[in-house]
Amino acid sequence: MNNAADNKLLSLRGKLYLSLRTIIDIKQERKPIYKSYNPAMEDPRMFQIIQNTSKGKIYSINETLINETISSTSQSPLKIAADFSVKITLILVMLGMGNTVEIKILIGHLKRPIGIAIGMLSQFVVLPAVTFGLAHALQLPPIPALGMLVIGCCPGGTTTNVFSYWTDGDVALSISMTAVSTVLAMGMLPLNLLIYSRSWTDEPLIIPYVNILISFGLTLGPALLGIFIRWKFPKVADVLVKVGSVAGALAILLLLTLLSIQYPFMYHSTWRIYIGTLILPFAGFLFGYLVALLLRQDHVRCRTIALETGIQNFPLCMSLLTLTYTNDVFAEISLFPLLYGVTCILCSLVFLGIYRLAERMKQYRKYKKSSGTDISEDKAVSSALKIKSDDAEIRL
Repeated sequence: MNNAADNKLLSLRGKLYLSLRTIIDIKQERKPIYKSYNPAMEDPRMFQIIQNTSKGKIYSINETLINETISSTSQSPLKIAADFSVKITLILVMLGMGNTVEIKILIGHLKRPIGIAIGMLSQFVVLPAVTFGLAHALQLPPIPALGMLVIGCCPGGTTTNVFSYWTDGDVALSISMTAVSTVLAMGMLPLNLLIYSRSWTDEPLIIPYVNILISFGLTLGPALLGIFIRWKFPKVADVLVKVGSVAGALAILLLLTLLSIQYPFMYHSTWRIYIGTLILPFAGFLFGYLVALLLRQDHVRCRTIALETGIQNFPLCMSLLTLTYTNDVFAEISLFPLLYGVTCILCSLVFLGIYRLAERMKQYRKYKKSSGTDISEDKAVSSALKIKSDDAEIRL
């Protein structure tokens, strides 16, 4: 009886919600947000599916999820402190990474922007197409699929630069690509969303241009200051590079911890979302590396472009979703980007581990080969001396 009563109450509440939503949409002359939705794709423990039989449309509502999202996105003291801490550490990271760059190398990239152009090709042409195809391959519902598409169309993130430094990449190229991709995102982000989002929605998304400019300033400002310090004060620059590297590790720990504390509901995502968030970073690494390799770039640049393609600007994606959607939709559409913020860092650490392991194996092979050469040379010398001694004995 209790279950029947609960279902009846849920149905009434659902009809009331849909009626109010229809009135609001009519008054604002808005089109339906989502074209199709299959409730079998979602975990029934997570979403309560309510169907409006008169219109044949299905919406998903989860009050607990909505309430958690509202509390997480509100300007609480924890969120303010978290945003401040992350921004400070990212400024230190970019300052430190700027100290690794020499002006001559940076000017060389700007005069011949081949690496930058390849990075932008991977970032704004290849990755959005791969994201679109992956969302369809996983058969994600419209709302999570849109969240996945937005993160795939965003520019590269600041974390790219520190991972490029840790993997012995071209940091000057990485900083250049991050700055250029952030500027190009003002045009390429809405263009890609216009092209690919039609599978799931007809509603335009709001592009956070102010946040893009802030991201550009936080990336380029400290980096340029670091480049200047490297030019004028090399000894100070060596110290700041170490500070930036430590700040990068601290920023990663902060992001993982704060995301888990502020948005714990993201870990209740469906298995499709988990698989998508794990595949997307590695797909970015793979396609970024392959595109650079096919265009005859060296392995250092290939690694740098791969990282730039695989690591997206997660805060910019969250700003876009916050500006575009109400809390009830944001609760579900933010699941993929939030979980991606965690898995992207973990996948980048795996990328770093693979590179370090490959370098150690390479060094070991070189050492073994050089040791073998030394042994063979010693044998050759000893045999030559023996032959000479035998000749001397024969002559005697």
